[in-house]
This record gives sequence, structure tokens and C-alpha cells, in this order.
Amino acid sequence: MARTREEVGMSIADYPHRPGAHCGSASLRNLAARYGWGFDEPLCFGLGAGIGFGYYEAGPASRTIMGRTSWLESSFFDTLAIPFAEEDGSDWETAWEAVNARIVGGTPVVLFADLYYLDYYGTDTHFGPHTLVCLGTEGDDVLLSDSEFETVQRLPIDRLRQAWGSEHGFVGPLSNRWLAVDGERPSPNASIESAARAAIVRASEGMLTDDESGAWGTQGVAGIRRFARELPGWTELNDVSWSARFAYQNIERRGTGGGAFRRLYADFLAQLDFLDDSFADRTRAIADDWSALGETLRAASETPTTEIFERANEQAAIIADREEGLFVDLRREVRED
Repeated sequence: MARTREEVGMSIADYPHRPGAHCGSASLRNLAARYGWGFDEPLCFGLGAGIGFGYYEAGPASRTIMGRTSWLESSFFDTLAIPFAEEDGSDWETAWEAVNARIVGGTPVVLFADLYYLDYYGTDTHFGPHTLVCLGTEGDDVLLSDSEFETVQRLPIDRLRQAWGSEHGFVGPLSNRWLAVDGERPSPNASIESAARAAIVRASEGMLTDDESGAWGTQGVAGIRRFARELPGWTELNDVSWSARFAYQNIERRGTGGGAFRRLYADFLAQLDFLDDSFADRTRAIADDWSALGETLRAASETPTTEIFERANEQAAIIADREEGLFVDLRREVRED
């Protein structure tokens, strides 16, 4: 009996894979290229209201910080009024069947996974959710568009199963989450300006409102202040060096575009004709402040003294003040217009 193409394997051969600065926004940029929307990576990041801040007593280290929001990918489609489907929490078989059905129909599917199980990284650190795009299967392998690599990657399907449902997400287990556009020719149903204004309001309100629900949303400026206050006490952590090193990496190296995602956001703001250039300039200056804090934390990871952590405390407190002023002004500017 002849096998169906689902059983043989199916892949999207013409997907425009390119690496990028950040996994979420680069994946969205590649999807935008696939469908002819013409958005660059900073625009995708900004339209997804991706800027944020979270401070957690969870993750690969005793203390973890993150400079983006959990809603970036879905908010991008929401803000632009692009029809899409999303599922989170299904068992492996149900979720994988849904993804396969989309692939067979020619639709790439966004997945959220733990790097630890992605063998092509060769890492011993759990890190997730990491955003990538599934392009199909070949034999026992799945084909993945991962923004960290120049070419599409292959991974055994059983390893994807572990990565997609890992117990080691930032604030809890991953749960086979996926999303994909709906329709053969999906397109934005909102203008760039209206979408950008809505995204800026959402990002500003996220930064100015402390989300204490415990979910990976954003704690905003209040979270930065909490982070700053607690930094001198990090010397008491059992993994003080790793916590400081991991914080540095999450500011500057782990797919942030530099400066805790603030450079990506500055490049987004610079594209908007309805905003004064000063907003992008202020955001770039804050990104530089974050990079300087990252260097202090890197030094603290090598020599974890109270003096260095007190310096980091002062830097983070200044950042909190500057970010509060920026997002208050951004929200006022967009709403008044």
C-alpha cells in the first residue's frame, strides 16, 4: 500500500530562512518575507510589543532576568489583525498532528522549545521558550528554521518532543505551544501606523504596570527596581557567579540584539514617521546603559564582591528611572496624537 505524504514526510522547500538578532522577531521577519508583507526584524519586534522586563527566582539560575515579553509572537498577529491559530497545553500527539496538518497545507508553524534538547546547539543549559519555525519532516527528522543559524537545521523528532514539552521553561514547563497564520494568502488588516500606535501603548502600559500574576508577562519598571534593590544580596546566592553571568548573557548575548532588546526597539521607533527622533535616541542611550550594566555583571561573575554588585544596583536604578520617563512620554505622545 502506498504511503501518504504525511507518512513519507513533507517540507516547505521555498521558505526564506535567514538568521537574525532575536529568535522571536527573526522568525516573524522570515514569516513576513514568506507572505510578502515586507517587514524587517525591528518592525516585527516593535509591532509585537516585545519590549518588557521580568525578574524571576526561577530558570537556569537562582535569579533570571528577561528583557522581552511572552506575548511578542501572538501580539504581532493580533496588532496587525492577521488571522492566526494558536494552541498551548495539548499532549504531544494532538499538538504534533495539528502541526503536521498545517505543514502539509504549506503553512510554516512557529514552535517554542528548550535549547537543551536541540542537539545542534550542543548546550548543557536549559533555555526556553526559544522561538523557531517548523518547516516539515524528512524521515525521522524535523526541519527547523532557527534564527541562530545560517541554514535550516535537522533534529530527530523524538528530541523535538523533549524540547517542545520540556519541564524547564523560564517560569514553568513548556507545553507544546504553536501558532500559525490562517488562510492561503494571509495579510495585515490594519495599517502599519495604527498597529504601531497600538503596540506602543501596549508596550508602555506593560512597562508601567507591574504584573504580579507570576506568569511570564512583564513586571516592567517595577521589576527593574526590584532587581536593582536585590542585586547587593546576590553575594549570598549559592550560584552567585552563574546568576551574574546568566544575567549578563540575557542582557547582551542570548539573542537580545544587545542592550536587553532595547536596540531592537530603538530601531523600531526610528522607522515611525509619526514619532520624533528623540524617542529612538533615548532608547538607544538606555540600551547603552543596559550594556554597561551587563559588563558590570560579567565582572561580578568573575569576582563576586559586594562592591561590584552595589555598582550594578546603582546602574539598574538609573535605568529604571530612565525607562519610566521614556515610556510615560511615549504613551502620552501616542495617545495625544
